[in-house]
Amino acid sequence: MTPNNLASDELMLCVLEENQQQKRKNNCKKSQYKIGTWNVRGMNELGKTENIVNEMKNMDIDILGISETFLKNSGDYVSTLPNNDKFRVIYSGGTKSRKGVGFILNQRTMNTVETIHRESERVIAIKIKAQPVDLFIIEAYAPTSDAAEEEVDEFYESVKNVINKKKSRDILLLIGDFNSKVGKQRRGDTMGPYGTGKINDRGENFINFCIENDLVITNTWFEQKETARYTWTAPGGRLRNKIDYVCINKRYRNTITNSKSRPGADCGSDHVPVVANLQVRLKKVDRKNTKTRWDLQKCKNQDTKEKFTTTFIKEVENNANQSDLWTNCRDALKRAAETSIGKSRPTAKQKWMSQDILDQMEVRKELKRVSTIDSTRLEEYNFMKRKIQAMCRKAKEDFLNKECEEAERLEKINTNKFHNKIKSLTKTESKISDVLVDENGVELDEDCQILERWKRYCETLYDDSERPVLNPTIVREEDIPKFTELEIQNVIKGLNNNKATGPDEIPAEFLKTLKEHGITYITNLINDIYKTGIIPEDFVESTFIPLPKKNKAKNCCDFRTISLISHSSKVLLALIRERIAHTIERNLTDTQMGFRQGKGCRDGITALRVILENSMEVNKNVFLAFVDFEKAFDNIKHQQLKEILEEINTPKAELRLIENMYWNQKGRVQTKHGKSEPFLVKKGVRQGCIISPALFNIYVEKIIEEAIGNEKDGFKINGSVTNNLRYADDTLIIANSERELEVLLKKLDRSCKNYGMKINLKKTKIMTVSKAENPQLNTSITLGTETLEDVQKYPYLGAEITNDARCLTEIKKRIGIAKTAFWKHKEILRRNINMKTKLRIINTYVNSILTYACESWTIDNILRNKLTAFENWCYRRILRVSWVDKITNKEVLRRVGKNSFDLIRTIKKRKLTYAGHKL
Repeated sequence: MTPNNLASDELMLCVLEENQQQKRKNNCKKSQYKIGTWNVRGMNELGKTENIVNEMKNMDIDILGISETFLKNSGDYVSTLPNNDKFRVIYSGGTKSRKGVGFILNQRTMNTVETIHRESERVIAIKIKAQPVDLFIIEAYAPTSDAAEEEVDEFYESVKNVINKKKSRDILLLIGDFNSKVGKQRRGDTMGPYGTGKINDRGENFINFCIENDLVITNTWFEQKETARYTWTAPGGRLRNKIDYVCINKRYRNTITNSKSRPGADCGSDHVPVVANLQVRLKKVDRKNTKTRWDLQKCKNQDTKEKFTTTFIKEVENNANQSDLWTNCRDALKRAAETSIGKSRPTAKQKWMSQDILDQMEVRKELKRVSTIDSTRLEEYNFMKRKIQAMCRKAKEDFLNKECEEAERLEKINTNKFHNKIKSLTKTESKISDVLVDENGVELDEDCQILERWKRYCETLYDDSERPVLNPTIVREEDIPKFTELEIQNVIKGLNNNKATGPDEIPAEFLKTLKEHGITYITNLINDIYKTGIIPEDFVESTFIPLPKKNKAKNCCDFRTISLISHSSKVLLALIRERIAHTIERNLTDTQMGFRQGKGCRDGITALRVILENSMEVNKNVFLAFVDFEKAFDNIKHQQLKEILEEINTPKAELRLIENMYWNQKGRVQTKHGKSEPFLVKKGVRQGCIISPALFNIYVEKIIEEAIGNEKDGFKINGSVTNNLRYADDTLIIANSERELEVLLKKLDRSCKNYGMKINLKKTKIMTVSKAENPQLNTSITLGTETLEDVQKYPYLGAEITNDARCLTEIKKRIGIAKTAFWKHKEILRRNINMKTKLRIINTYVNSILTYACESWTIDNILRNKLTAFENWCYRRILRVSWVDKITNKEVLRRVGKNSFDLIRTIKKRKLTYAGHKL
């Protein structure tokens, strides 16, 4: 070996060694995370959140537990800095703006959260996916020193409850403000020698809790200078103490390489953050249900349509030997989309926070540091705080004004975008659900466990062991229709845009983008399905999305599921609906108001009010039963539905398709954890299916007909006697006496059981409507073992029905709801936009709520004055005129560009229009 070669080899070895060292350093860096806790003393102040996340960025904190957030309820959102750095904020609060805890995670960690446990407004926990074991982090805010001992005991009990939810192998971090002084004396391997001050009773409690749960108080084990030990400063700056802590279970104490306070940070709080360095490797949680977002705006472009159709035809021709027409079509549509449409790029949401304000916060932070040394600089610090607040207010004001100007511009050119812009400026609170429990109440945290639980729940919900094997309908060839390309094209044009896709992930816009040759292929596909009666699997599969009915829902029954089906299948369903509509419609009675052309909720409410008012005029009592069915749409028996359709002579070709669709129906539940395995749906009408309303109506019609259809007693509507009013499954039974009502209910109960339906006795209510001011009527009706509740008012189809038959309670309620809607839009209505736009927003988002079913109202002078007062209230608020300003109503009307208050006139016009429509 020559000297040159030797030198070269040595150089190579040195390079390799350096690379290995750098790799080890990089690996070490990747596995080092900073986790902290900070009592931020409120996050409702303008700019506070951005201030905190900017400090997180400056300190390079990955996960920050926060306490005393003062945020109400629960939430989970992303905060963005001007440089587009994103931070995830997860919080848990109470019903009032007090206490509150949460977490803020940077972009490095925001997608590692596997589960969230919101225990209370004092305790929250997150489970982080990590290697070799997971992280379980609890943020806690303990009661202050003046709280009762019972409250302190309750707090530690709740912390213990959350600790019990972690797995034994998990790394446990307990962090937060414990309002406890632990002193300086070492306590075994729990409390280190580097504390501060003297221990107090609460500190003794905290140390004992740590000992009981094998926890180490990390920020007492690392020797730091005095300023890096204290976490709280009393007003005036003379008294400092350590009351915030980062604790870890002893088993993993060596993963903490440092833990100390960071006194340089500033967010206007009297606490400073405590930050610990943790050696661990985090894993991104893989969510498997992400769908492709296509740039559907391109579908309107003619060149795109040409290219899309050309690519589609080329793809289907290349796979012409494929026997499955639909699979070929579906795959060709996706490939054509990839070529000609492409994926959409998410646009960054504009925020009002600016870099200038963040820079001023840095100046304020430096002034805080200086003021701790020189108290004469404290006034400068306070001045800077006020200046930043003023800057925040102005920045947000300018941002909202700009957004409102954009809304004003959109109002003239694009109604949909106008309403979307208004919606984006309106605060809405969504219900939060973090955990799911199994049948025994045990919390599930693995994706596969959660999906399996949903599958079991839905299998049980939609199971029908009595459903027989399908006896297929025989269809003669001459009874099979053949559809033209024009018919198919018209159906496709009627599909709705911007809707979530079903199992095939084909949006309706793809079908609408197809030109003539593409429509020909779709026509052949539909005609082939009609001819064979064989429906593609994608057309009979539903994707169920669970949505929580209430905050912190845990049980499957606390969710409602919405169903997504294939948009392509809606072409077939629209043709079926058109061909069976007349057959079903002629077999429905006038008392069914739901899902029928020319009928709706207002018809049901008006019919009821007419009956009540006519009865009150002749001093006659009316006995009502508001019947609630248990999961009515999910309990339709398929065999009996088929028999009913046969009985009313449904066309054979459509009947065969319907029965094949229902007997082969499958479902999968989709959550953030992925998609469950498919399960059979053996009962119930299909959610999201456009023929389901008609099928449900004819099924319920049969139940009502067998139960009370032949009863002679009742009330006259349009010349015929009726004893019921219905809107889909919302059923109202009407009788002349208590005895008659009981008989009708018992007959209905028996008929329901024959068809697999069940009356919900706890939610079914009865009411006696009487003209007497204080009627002494004790109506008592029993079904089975349950006595039905007798109520004085009931929300029927959204309208408040009372036992005096008057509209006063209903109108008061609607005014209250309308005021709530007004306040939701107050940020827009108080901006400097023209009055025409403001009045349109009020008419669209406020008055539409107020005047719901106003056609049924009987308005006297008292109600007229209340409605006019509300209209006046709205105008004065958008003008920002107070009652004490002594501005006359005439002047208010002049400023809004009106000659008189016209709400009453609008209601009268609607009542006359409705009466004319019915006559």
